[in-house]
Amino acid sequence: MELFKKSDIVGVAVTPERGLEVAQIDFASKQVLKYGVRPLDYDTNRRDIADLDVFKEALQDLFMELQIPKTAMVVISTPAVLFKVNDYPAALDEAQVTSAIEEEISENPYFRESEACISADRLSNSTMQFNKIAYVASQKATLIEVAMIIKNLGYKVYAMETSVNAALNSLIYKEQVNVSADVSWVLLVVDSLSCRIISMNGNNYVDAFEEKIAIGEVLGDAENYSTVVSAVEPLLKNLPSKYLYVLSKTDVINAEILASKLTYSASIVHSNANRYAKEETMAYAPEVDESVASIMSLDVIGAAIYREFQPYASAHFNLYNKYLGEIFLSEQPPEFDFAGRHYVLTNEFLIKTFIVLAILICAPAFIAFSMLMKSVADYRSQQEELDGKIAQIQKFLKENESVSSDLFDEGDEIRAGLVHNKNIYSYYTIVGTEIPKKLWLTYLKFNDKVTIEGQADNLESVYSFFRSIKDYNPNSDVKLQKLGLAANSKMELVEENAEFDTDSILTSMNADYYEFRISNAPEISKDELGKDGKAENKDGSTTLPDLETIKE
Repeated sequence: MELFKKSDIVGVAVTPERGLEVAQIDFASKQVLKYGVRPLDYDTNRRDIADLDVFKEALQDLFMELQIPKTAMVVISTPAVLFKVNDYPAALDEAQVTSAIEEEISENPYFRESEACISADRLSNSTMQFNKIAYVASQKATLIEVAMIIKNLGYKVYAMETSVNAALNSLIYKEQVNVSADVSWVLLVVDSLSCRIISMNGNNYVDAFEEKIAIGEVLGDAENYSTVVSAVEPLLKNLPSKYLYVLSKTDVINAEILASKLTYSASIVHSNANRYAKEETMAYAPEVDESVASIMSLDVIGAAIYREFQPYASAHFNLYNKYLGEIFLSEQPPEFDFAGRHYVLTNEFLIKTFIVLAILICAPAFIAFSMLMKSVADYRSQQEELDGKIAQIQKFLKENESVSSDLFDEGDEIRAGLVHNKNIYSYYTIVGTEIPKKLWLTYLKFNDKVTIEGQADNLESVYSFFRSIKDYNPNSDVKLQKLGLAANSKMELVEENAEFDTDSILTSMNADYYEFRISNAPEISKDELGKDGKAENKDGSTTLPDLETIKE
């Protein structure tokens, strides 16, 4: 969606060595997508663009030549008129630090007659006692004119960078320098105007010095190199580090030769960003003229990667700020304070706010919708269950649709049941009406086989009950399968139909009561009898054998 798409960034650089450059770079692949250059005079005495009309024409030609879309935003890098790193007491607030910087800048000869535009940044290597502040300054009037030119061409300014920071960011981006957090090193940059010595710790500025030099093609090589060596060696002696990185941006000085002439306490690494460069500055897209792009400056690379490199940079400078007045303020989004906080209505802020509001509004609706869908799913499951039961009932009805109530006679069904269960009913009648005194039943089973178990305190009651069963149902095949004492007894056998006196027998046996079983179920086999002729149960108890066993 276009709403969430970032605008393209086009880098523009003004350098005394190259003139005016325009480039677009793919940050991830480190590939130059577009590049063009035009001659542009630079006033070294004023440190300013010599002719702004020429600048406008050259910039317009390059934008048309490279087909830069109007939606692109411009980051322009200009030579740093002033670059400083100072320590300020931590007790000073932002306004007091700004006031101190402005006072220092007012003493600089380039700003005695021209108002300065300043950009300052507190560095991460500040301490509890001191805030380390790096700041840059350039002519305010020139920057306003440059911003107006870009605006009149139909583009918007994203940022105004300076050559020092742009070159350093380019070196880090291209991985030409070691910026590990524990590595202290010194960057020496030589251009046609000055020698700039910057003490570094990782990617943090520690200190900065500038020595003006007078070199040029009219002088001999020996004099040019001697001038540079004389300007920098006194400072380098007081800046020990892990290594010295020598960078030449001017065609007059070869960094390799200069490195061989310098005396330093650590190793020296050199690199040329001029006609002496041996390796390609970047990879190029097929449509880029390599012969032209081979002289591309580090300044235009730093401008082109400005937005994407911000998370990796230690110092963030932007001269396109409130010092420029209306030309800057008119382009800024509305600002307001709410609940003690300050808000800027940028596109990014509005997009984030829209997303948050959408989440707050949609989340409850989504939760309610999810609960509704769950309820619907439960109802559907219940409906499917009911449909299944209905289908089973309908199937049953269809299978039995030929059955009629006229074919069913309750009386016939009862009579058939009585005939089938006659024996069972007779046994229920006997046990309900023919139980003798002093006899009680403990177990009944009436189905295809009959089993009646009980207890009595005399044998006569047992035999009387057995005779009643036989008299009531002569066809019954039940037998008195078991008759035994429930307690220890001296009596071992009782013959069927034997005459006996109950009281005398009970007294002689010293017995409490008898146990019996009347059944037509399979009898206990002889193998299950004990040595003494008694049946041995599974629990270890014994019973007297039935009468049939006794006869045998």
